[in-house]
Amino acid sequence: MAQKKKTESLEELSYEEGYTRLQEVLSRLENGDTPLEDSLKLYAQGTQLAAHCAAKLEEAELTVRRWQGQEETTDFEEWRE
Repeated sequence: MAQKKKTESLEELSYEEGYTRLQEVLSRLENGDTPLEDSLKLYAQGTQLAAHCAAKLEEAELTVRRWQGQEETTDFEEWRE
């Protein structure tokens, strides 16, 4: 199953999967013992994962706005109440 995750394309990842992978990349980069070449690859992968996660969040926000109608919006702070 671990092999499936490595070959899975970025578009197929859910937000949660992408975020988890991004956290793993950040952890490896912060560790500081990764060779330069690998660090550059991890950085590139991290930027792609961050963009993917941001797009997923934007898509979710647009879906919620569509459910609310174009004129009605609810601030996230109000959702807690």
